[in-house]
Amino acid sequence: MKTDLCSLTTWLWVFATVGIYFFCYWINLYFYDRFRIPKFTSLYVASIIIAVIVYFCGGNYAQYDASGKVVSWLLYPTTVALAIPLYKNRYEILRNLPEVATATIVSSVVSVSSTCLIAYITNLDEVLKNSLLSKCVTTPVAIEIAKMVGGIEGIAVCSVCITGIIGAFCGHAILNFIGIKRNITIGLAIGSTSHVIGTTRCLEKSQAQAAAGALVLITSALFTAFFVSIVF
Repeated sequence: MKTDLCSLTTWLWVFATVGIYFFCYWINLYFYDRFRIPKFTSLYVASIIIAVIVYFCGGNYAQYDASGKVVSWLLYPTTVALAIPLYKNRYEILRNLPEVATATIVSSVVSVSSTCLIAYITNLDEVLKNSLLSKCVTTPVAIEIAKMVGGIEGIAVCSVCITGIIGAFCGHAILNFIGIKRNITIGLAIGSTSHVIGTTRCLEKSQAQAAAGALVLITSALFTAFFVSIVF
């Protein structure tokens, strides 16, 4: 009976999570059409609402995490789906392979190195530092990197979301301010630092940006995992 109740609670949280997200997404679309509020806003609005509900319902993270694993599995096919704009713009991407390689290596090395430097300067806890190493890669890979180096998965996911949201909000404005106009370059810059969330923002701007972002978020994630495995 207790097992059945736990199973029921798990699925209730699954449906609540999906339902709240789609509700926020529809509201976001309504305001996007009228005020051009970015579509990814629903991601963190839904997260805040769910956190408040879990808190006031007397739940805890461990209980909610059991249901979250069901939804988290969808991250893998979602990442694979980014291959669509990649395929549509494959010839333009092939013409820019040196830029892709540069963006991949530089973003990975700078991200990991800057995290280690800040952790050293601020005397950050080792476990917390290891949890933040993967902040610039897509969530499924970030989780695996956190496991590999002894970090905390929840903190890794949180850092990934925060990094992605900041990049999606500010990335285009910063690149425009410094005079970067080329779609491929913009996509590489945002995709390599803000992963799927940033690339989703690129998709609102240009298919070429999204294709470049989709490619480099994958290559950056793989190279970061390789780089971290060697260094740590």
